[in-house]
Order: sequence, then C-alpha cells, then structure tokens
Amino acid sequence: MPPNSDVGPLDPSQTATLRAFADRLVPTDELGPGAVPAGAVEYVGQALAGDDAHLLPAYVAGLSSLEATARDRHGAPFAGLAGGEQDALLSELERGASGAFFELVRRHVFEGMFGDPSYGGNRGRAGWELLGYDGPQAVWTEAEQRIRSIR
Repeated sequence: MPPNSDVGPLDPSQTATLRAFADRLVPTDELGPGAVPAGAVEYVGQALAGDDAHLLPAYVAGLSSLEATARDRHGAPFAGLAGGEQDALLSELERGASGAFFELVRRHVFEGMFGDPSYGGNRGRAGWELLGYDGPQAVWTEAEQRIRSIR
C-alpha cells in the first residue's frame, strides 16, 4: 500500500506517522520483514474500523501529537525524520504522559506482526517465521504431545 494512503479510519498523514512508528518498533532487517511489510499497520487500521473503534480518538490524538512534536522540534514530519530522531521522540513518548498511547500502539503492532494472519496482519506469516513457529496444527502426533523433561 502506498505510504501516503490511509489505513482504515486514519487519514494519510496519520497513517504515515503510524507506519514510521511501526517500522521503528519492528524494523525490517537481515532476519526478515518488519511490521510494515508484514501488514501490521493494515491490521491496526482494521482493528480501529472494527472492534477497537473506541480507540480511534486515542490514535488520532496520539499520532497528531507525535506529528506536531516532530514538526516543532525538527521542522519535518515524523515519517521524514532520521531513525535516531524518531527513536528519541518515541522514547520520550514511552516515558512521558503519553506512555499509555505508546503501549497501545506497541500492543496493536505486535498483534499485527505476530497474530493469526486471518485477522489482517502477519502477511505471509512473516512474524511466525521470525519466531520459528509453523502456525496452528490440526493434528499433533503422539511424540509431539509427550512432555519432555528439561535438564
């Protein structure tokens, strides 16, 4: 999805800020795709358009505040800042009065990265592959069900 398009009920600016936020939480690296290519942002959009619609005002306020802080301090949108500048603003957000918003976004991004793909995230099972998880199994062999002692 193009970075300037909206996701769910978020407008393009809010979506761009959320994409950059998610990318700093779970970046793409040598181990595989991060949150953005794995569809975590689209998962958040679906959640905010559905069961988590009551959280939309918190997202709009939190993303708008983060964007305003980036523009005030750096003269650029959050998504246009260097990684270190984004990290500094996110660290401040996490430790400050908006820590609850940071935790909300982190929880949603992790759900979208590592949750069941049927909910709109974890595209291509990228999160599961990163963890070495093959996904749910309908049948377990007797050997797989045995309890192994740890020594």
